[in-house]
Amino acid sequence: MNDHQKRWAQGLAAAAAAGALVAAGLLTAPAATANPERIAEVEAFLTNLEMEAAAAHGRFEDAEYELSQLNGKIDQTQTKVNRAKDDLKETQGSIGRYAAAAYRTGGIDSSLQLLLADDPQDFLDQAVILDIVASGQNAALRKSQVARLKLAQASAELSQQQTQAEDVVSIMRERQEEFDAKVAETQSYLGQLKEEERQRLEEERKRRAEADRAAAAAALAAAQAAAAQAAANQSNSSGSSGSSSSSGSSGSSGNSANGGPNDGGSWSSGNGGSTAGSGKAAIAVAYALAQVGKPYSYAAQPPNSWDCTKLTAAAWAQAGVRLTAYSYVQAREVRQIPASDLQPGDLLFFFKNGSHHASMYIGGGQIVEASSPRSGVRITSVWNPWNTANFSWAGRPYS
Repeated sequence: MNDHQKRWAQGLAAAAAAGALVAAGLLTAPAATANPERIAEVEAFLTNLEMEAAAAHGRFEDAEYELSQLNGKIDQTQTKVNRAKDDLKETQGSIGRYAAAAYRTGGIDSSLQLLLADDPQDFLDQAVILDIVASGQNAALRKSQVARLKLAQASAELSQQQTQAEDVVSIMRERQEEFDAKVAETQSYLGQLKEEERQRLEEERKRRAEADRAAAAAALAAAQAAAAQAAANQSNSSGSSGSSSSSGSSGSSGNSANGGPNDGGSWSSGNGGSTAGSGKAAIAVAYALAQVGKPYSYAAQPPNSWDCTKLTAAAWAQAGVRLTAYSYVQAREVRQIPASDLQPGDLLFFFKNGSHHASMYIGGGQIVEASSPRSGVRITSVWNPWNTANFSWAGRPYS
């Protein structure tokens, strides 16, 4: 059992405690009945709980990623410390040799040694040698001072990084507790539902999954057609503005060709200069659509199960564009764009002006996303109630 699975088991074990809070009236939730209005209310409440759990898990993974980066720096700094220690040891050895040589001469002043020389040539030879020795001593002292300074700097840097790592571990512990609490709250609320209500929810889930598969098949065909058309256009008009736009990293021309999600943006380009609705973006969208119906997992193991940013990262990787599968990093690896400028392949980030959930725009006012354990990878409206309330910003990968 890996760490994520253990955390999930801990969340389930904590469900009983959350259930006690519900029973005591300390944890509020809408009372569910089997009528459609209440089922919709229950669905909305569960969606919010699941997204909060996913966001808490995303924050945990963000901290986990930060810790991995810090540990890499700590390893590098530890190497610097070891190297500085070796350099200091070497310079101290040189100084020790000079000290030993002075001891063997009995500590006689060098100028007196010169005056006692019998032969004039011997006097001159000793003068040159002593000058060289004095110069060497000064150089050794300077090297020793530099080595000590480097060791002190590297040691201070290592100490600071270790303190930062300890702080991140503490943050991870807090976010783990937050995640466990949200999972427990979700499981507890599900446990409060009547059997009829759970059946209605399951029927609705299956209905949506069926609709998602049908929508994914149609959208996948459109994405594949767009990719083929883009390849043909590039072949036929190499060097033209449309071709350069399709392969450019910034997409500076034609970015608003498809319009925003509210006016039903599609795969067709209004001016022939679209970048995101063709080429690499079409490949990314096609891959994401092919995952529709697969399960969501907090311990995602692609391609068998997904979380939100592992899906978006893997989809764009198919097009040769690297994105980090951690939400706050991925959100900074794309060029922010207005929501009104959405084109297929663009990414949307959510949750209270943060980036703890990500989805991919596929055109026609829809997105594909790895949503939650109940919904899995699905297609949904870009501006459904939860998205509208929690939208942060949109971004276009540099392709």
